[in-house]
Amino acid sequence: MSPAQPGDAAYVIYTSGSTGEPKGVVVEHRAIVNRLEWMRTHYRIDASDRILQKTPATFDVSVWEFFLPLITGAVLDVAPPEAHRDPVALARLIRARGITTLHFVPSMLAAFLATPDAYGLAVRQVFCSGEALDAELRDRFHRSVRAELHNLYGPTEAAVDVSFWPACADDTSRPVPIGFPVWNTQLYVLDARMRPLPPGVVGDLYLGGVQLARGYLGRDDLTAERFIADPYRPGGRLYRTGDLARWRDDGAVEFLGRSDHQVKLRGLRIELGEIEAAIVASGQAAQAAVIVREDRAGDRRLVGYLQPVAADAFDAEALRTAVAAQVPDYMVPAAFVALATWPVTANGKLDRDALPAPAFDAGAFVAPRTPTEAAVAELFAQALGVARVGGDGDFFALGGDSLSAVHLLLAIQRRFGRDPGLGALFATPTVAGIAALLDADEATPDHGLGPTIALARGDAALARAPLFVVHPAGGIAWCYRELARALRPRRDVHGLQSPALDLAQPLPGSIDALADDYARRVAALQPTGPLHLLGWSVGGILAQAMAVRLRALGREVGVLALLDAYPSECWRAEPEPDAVDALRALLAIAGYDPDRHPELRSREAIVEFLRRGDSALGNLPGHVLDGVVRAVVDTNRLVRLHHHTRYDGTLLHVRAGLDHVDRPQLQSVLWQAHAARVEAVELPFRHGELTGRDATAAIAPLLDARLAAFDPNP
Repeated sequence: MSPAQPGDAAYVIYTSGSTGEPKGVVVEHRAIVNRLEWMRTHYRIDASDRILQKTPATFDVSVWEFFLPLITGAVLDVAPPEAHRDPVALARLIRARGITTLHFVPSMLAAFLATPDAYGLAVRQVFCSGEALDAELRDRFHRSVRAELHNLYGPTEAAVDVSFWPACADDTSRPVPIGFPVWNTQLYVLDARMRPLPPGVVGDLYLGGVQLARGYLGRDDLTAERFIADPYRPGGRLYRTGDLARWRDDGAVEFLGRSDHQVKLRGLRIELGEIEAAIVASGQAAQAAVIVREDRAGDRRLVGYLQPVAADAFDAEALRTAVAAQVPDYMVPAAFVALATWPVTANGKLDRDALPAPAFDAGAFVAPRTPTEAAVAELFAQALGVARVGGDGDFFALGGDSLSAVHLLLAIQRRFGRDPGLGALFATPTVAGIAALLDADEATPDHGLGPTIALARGDAALARAPLFVVHPAGGIAWCYRELARALRPRRDVHGLQSPALDLAQPLPGSIDALADDYARRVAALQPTGPLHLLGWSVGGILAQAMAVRLRALGREVGVLALLDAYPSECWRAEPEPDAVDALRALLAIAGYDPDRHPELRSREAIVEFLRRGDSALGNLPGHVLDGVVRAVVDTNRLVRLHHHTRYDGTLLHVRAGLDHVDRPQLQSVLWQAHAARVEAVELPFRHGELTGRDATAAIAPLLDARLAAFDPNP
């Protein structure tokens, strides 16, 4: 038998990954030897160590637990079967056998630290991998155990681990980084076009170097999909991890969750790890997990699971309030479930599929007072997927969004033969409010397409001036709803919408004419005090023109914020959009990048795509979509004809830093000709992402600070 060569297969480990289908990962000798030699040298493991082998052989951590003692002279101490599932027995075994080195999956480390037997334990070093190590768990470890803690990262497809971070007692990093590459490996954070990203910008994590697996046994198709050519090292390969990451300024990498863990719920992209971090940060949870459940067909809801700090007790309402202060409303779980123990797989990882179903409830129950309220409450509960809703139940506070709102209104239409309209639901989202509209015989439906739409309500007693947001090219201001609800503290937010949406109305003659109309609207809604304006894209051009008109009327303009908008002269040479371009603008309005969907060229294909993607836009009547397309075409025409008048105040310009590669001249400085002062901020997003979740999280604090300067003293 000939000696093994570096390129020979060393072992095959099967992993299910995110699809649940087992895949045999073939790892070569050179890959695992590199990993073992790095660990031996970097952590100075020698014959004085006792390494605990407790990981099942089906999990790749077991490879270094088995073989590292054989190349270092350390003692290999094999734990009894199932010992990794019993924290108390494990703590006693570590003490009794004098273990110096061992491994935990973070969820099992949390369970281990929860037992009093772990307190005061002294070992040389503990390694964590297999799941994200959160900062709270790191800090709790150092309060309980005397040992070094090391955070390792790597998929089975890259010989166990490819990066390391010393999560020491004085480490204050949040999140805990996955750190730096091990020997002979490379970490890449790339955008969708495989371009390297600078520090701070989130991208897809790719791995390169000698530790990459050969591929998947008998799955050439899957191997070709996940192991691709390295565009930066001729002849090299990269592994597409499916993880999101970003560089830190010090060269370490932060893991930000799975790209397939970044779920899409009712048209909104949600990073579950961000919600989990908010639950732990509340102080009520030692550990948290969030999943999307579909316990009823078609009804997908966020559910948060937690291990309470205080035994099995927690204050659900206080937790909901704490989480809502950290994340947008649509990311607050619909239910929270306390767990004394966590279900785990045979590999010791959290078994998300085994998490129990919650008992959904809509909070404190106030009985409906009228037959109409009772019927509306029933429809609210059906749309929200809760057991019941009281007369004061707020549709959006209970987890509703634009898409479920459309479904609710269709149900109301079927039950009552009347539709109060989406605008009415935005403005009056309670059971009692909608019932009152239905009982008012002369009430006119508000479909959310009128001149103004209420996107958020603040506390009237605090007298904060509202924010007025101006529609982009499509004429609808619904895109700002997420930003409106993210502002802290809350304030009224009104959306201004285009008259072109109404097919019966004549088209406006100019941007100035529109600005005059909009200025009169906001002055009427806010007769005294400062007027705050914000516009994205074309909405920014309109907001600047409105500010000029309002100053001419003698009104105070407070905050004037433009999101990636550029002066009209930048667009004069642009060709008019044709019918297909106007239709494809619906994709951008719904939050999609049209360039990524070149196959969508017809109205039918675009509308069907939007419906399948859980976009409220795709569920609108045909005449509404006609109005949106009409607004796109007309607004583009007006922008090319517009000439700015200088605004005598400060203009805040937020530039989309990841866009405009083909137009590098689009810079904030262009507004200096049209404003007395320009405050420029650049954020690492694309133009079409600026009203999305990630960008909103960055933009809302910028606005909060500037709006607060005009608020009355508390």
